[in-house]
Amino acid sequence: MKQLIRRVSWTVCILVVFEVGNTILLPGFPFKDYVNGLKQNAYVNIVSSNFGSQITVPSLFALGMGPYMTALIVWQMITITNEEKFQKMTQKAAGFWQKVITLAIALIQAFAISFLFLKYKPSIGNFESRDMYWIIVTILIAGGMFVVWIADLNAKKGIGGTSVLIIPGLIKNLPTVLNSGLKKPISFSAATWGLVLIFLFVFIFTSIYIYSAELRIRIERINIENELTNSYIPIKVLVSGAMPFMFALSLYSVPLLILSRFKINSALYRIISSAFSYHTWQGIFLYGLIILLLGYGFAFVNVRPNKIAKSLRENGDYILNILPGQETEEYLKHKIYTMTFLGNIYLLFISLVPLIIGKYIPVVTNFSFLFGSILILITMLDTIYQEIRALLIKGQYRIF
Repeated sequence: MKQLIRRVSWTVCILVVFEVGNTILLPGFPFKDYVNGLKQNAYVNIVSSNFGSQITVPSLFALGMGPYMTALIVWQMITITNEEKFQKMTQKAAGFWQKVITLAIALIQAFAISFLFLKYKPSIGNFESRDMYWIIVTILIAGGMFVVWIADLNAKKGIGGTSVLIIPGLIKNLPTVLNSGLKKPISFSAATWGLVLIFLFVFIFTSIYIYSAELRIRIERINIENELTNSYIPIKVLVSGAMPFMFALSLYSVPLLILSRFKINSALYRIISSAFSYHTWQGIFLYGLIILLLGYGFAFVNVRPNKIAKSLRENGDYILNILPGQETEEYLKHKIYTMTFLGNIYLLFISLVPLIIGKYIPVVTNFSFLFGSILILITMLDTIYQEIRALLIKGQYRIF
């Protein structure tokens, strides 16, 4: 219990530091720019909150967890290419290269966001606009890497891992997602709000149930017949978790954010705008396709059949009626594809159905982003719950 209290205390302190950093404005920006940033496009704020950032607000931690989360996925994709080589790498070396990738991504994001922040026309003494740009870039990178440091600190001493820094932003943006989303602020009657809340509770419990559901593939162990020692390989229905939502929103929004900044008015711009619009059939189809592809991609990042098959073979374990090695790997791949297919059906249902209905009842469009944000929140809170549960169980053990 003492260990749990100590870890929770660390996490609370780290979250306080993170929230304070989000309110510290970059030099040369008056407070009104902070307020104006919060009032910017609600959709952009929703997208950035998925990574614990606020790219419309000129603050010290504007990059948030964006560079870290992106670098983590890039690193996992790199390690898949040659797992044996990277398994021999020391933890210190792996951590170093992850930080290098994070720094490179932070640099790219800082360049892009600083360009957007120049619209506020910040000024410090006699510094020119070009000088201000480099000052902003430098501070954003420093702030971004500091966020990486406190995220790692929370993973070591706190609870919830690195993703806990994303939770406050997600929770704060839930009302905005429902109230604004892609539309102007909406208002519901008391009766309608009651129905909405009931509907949300049903969705939350359904999502928790589906997220907890898993296929358990029993492992046969040589010379062990005790039923209490049965082991299994768990494959969740939502193998990819909520990662497809997190990255689909970002990938989908980037083209329009870039084009809108340059104010391009041409036939190409209209085609791209239509393709990346949540209000057109081709846009809805493209959004669903991105989620579908990311669903399969992240599934094989989270569960690696070749690694599991190799581990089983080395330990002398096997799956009943399945030969060790290549046949086991192919069997696991088939199961992952099957579970991912089922999980993707649910992801597509909660993301596309509100958009389709929204073409006829506009306010329903907002529920697509609300469902996605809630699912992301559920996956992160589940991680915290499992960690707390493990710590409590650990505290019950006594040394004889």
